[in-house]
Amino acid sequence: MANHDRVNERYYGEINSEDSHEATRTRVHWMCRETTGKRILDVGCSQGITSILLGREGFRVTGVDLEEESIRYAQEELAKESKPVRNHVDFRMLDITQWKARTTFDTVLLGEVLEHFAHPETLLLQIHHLLVEEGTLIVTVPYGYHPFYDHKQTFYASNLAMCLIPYFEVMKLEVHHKYLCCVARKRQKIQLDVKPPLSQVLDWMKLDHTHFEEVEQQHLRSMKQRKKALDSAVEQLRRLRQGNEEV
Repeated sequence: MANHDRVNERYYGEINSEDSHEATRTRVHWMCRETTGKRILDVGCSQGITSILLGREGFRVTGVDLEEESIRYAQEELAKESKPVRNHVDFRMLDITQWKARTTFDTVLLGEVLEHFAHPETLLLQIHHLLVEEGTLIVTVPYGYHPFYDHKQTFYASNLAMCLIPYFEVMKLEVHHKYLCCVARKRQKIQLDVKPPLSQVLDWMKLDHTHFEEVEQQHLRSMKQRKKALDSAVEQLRRLRQGNEEV
């Protein structure tokens, strides 16, 4: 079953809620701001919005995805752009883990990709090969449990960082709209036994603590609202029954 991640449509507010629109735009713009260099690889580019936005700014972007429908949509969107943008962006349908690229990239984008891998090291090793020395990796993943059928990983700050650090040095780790957003730099050599300093681990724990508290507060507010709605419904039902009895 294909994922059909309709990111362009969410970005432009054509589907889903206003919260979803804002979250998508925030995440896409954050990834664009963190991009470095000129040659960009957008892995899991979906409908192509991030690649096209970067192309408008003069970056040379290769967007790749496994889904034929997504690549076709991205190419149709690119066809609407000016010639300079079209010349800067190339969309391809391929399996990134099997791609024998003839070039390297300054930045690789992994927007909501890692959670779909049961063995993310396969992808991360390939990304390490595709990046220039000290190249930039930008990752976004859902923060915590998201019940989607193809999510094989649940990420929090610490286990996302630990997943990345054999291949990349974590430079920045933030949470935006329930998504973990990470910027990392390619290590010169892969270090499978590397251990982060205690200060960094404590920072990741603090990040999780802060956002766990926010999630709990949101759940509490939601429970109160539902209880209030339930109490109101019960009271209306009581009045209806009372009115029927009086008749």
